[in-house]
Amino acid sequence: MTDKIQHIITRVKTSKYIRPAYHIAFWILVACFYFFMFSWNSAFREATIIFSAGLLPVAILLTYFFNHFLVPRYLWKKRYGLFLLYSFFTLLAGVWLSLLIVFYALIYILKSKAMIDPSVLHPELQVISLNFIVFFAIAVKQIKRAFFIQQEKNELERKKLNTELKLKEAKLKLLKAQIHPHFLFNTLNNLYGLTMEKSDEAPGLVLRLSEILDYILYRCNEKKVLLYDEILNLQNYIEIEKLRYSEKLSITVDFPEETNNLQIAPLLLLPFVENAFKHGVSHNPGTAKIICSLKTRHTSMVFKIENSMNPAKPYIKNLSKGIGLSNVKKRMELLYPKKYELKIDENEATFSVTLALELAE
Repeated sequence: MTDKIQHIITRVKTSKYIRPAYHIAFWILVACFYFFMFSWNSAFREATIIFSAGLLPVAILLTYFFNHFLVPRYLWKKRYGLFLLYSFFTLLAGVWLSLLIVFYALIYILKSKAMIDPSVLHPELQVISLNFIVFFAIAVKQIKRAFFIQQEKNELERKKLNTELKLKEAKLKLLKAQIHPHFLFNTLNNLYGLTMEKSDEAPGLVLRLSEILDYILYRCNEKKVLLYDEILNLQNYIEIEKLRYSEKLSITVDFPEETNNLQIAPLLLLPFVENAFKHGVSHNPGTAKIICSLKTRHTSMVFKIENSMNPAKPYIKNLSKGIGLSNVKKRMELLYPKKYELKIDENEATFSVTLALELAE
């Protein structure tokens, strides 16, 4: 029943007759307004009808001339001087025409010019009532126009925001798709190395890898995950890498045990840790050092990771321009605009990344 009523309302709104009906109803109300105004304290009923009938067509003519010619051609185009000039002469002509119509209508009824007292014409009342209706109709038209323009702007803005949102989602999916294969390739290489060595640590690595895969394949489909889960994923990854580089790695990790249910975009921190192991440990012939920490305060967090560098490998410089870190920067621009601060320090001995991030919505 509700759908049927809504359908009827929609058909009425889109009907080609609805607009003329509004205009007719408006001018009927104007005619009633004129009749009651001129009949106030007047015993001459015929004169009341003459005033109303004389002013109404002039008011209609002036209103549509303003709304469909003067206003669009001059006012909307900000030609204010010409608009005021033409408006003055148009209103002057309208007043003169209305007085003329009323004057000769009264002559027709009274049969003689001599019998007409000039005060009977009420020129000041005609000017006020005529201009009032014209200005009111123009104001209604302009308010209606402004309303529809604002509606169009809102609709365009809504479409623009929807388009931007879809583009953001597409970019995020692409960036996450780049993260997953890169991460899995490195981890499987680690597992391959341990199985070739027939290490007893291989089962533990498989278990941690399964937890990481579960996190990536299922829980990372959400826009936000618990910061606590993101930290667990980092710990699993670090433990896997510790198994691989046990003899040449010195790592210090400081993660909080409580994160107060803070949420973060999934896999946002992992590329920084990957980068530290890939360039700070695998390319270092001696003992490599990694220091990783995460601190939370209220609704913000600070993540920092630092790794030693091999000065004998000049091609490792400019790590901040790598694909992994570049992807992270793009994701943060999309997900946390103006809510993060990323600082990268790079020299011959160390490479460090500090990320300050506001996690509140």
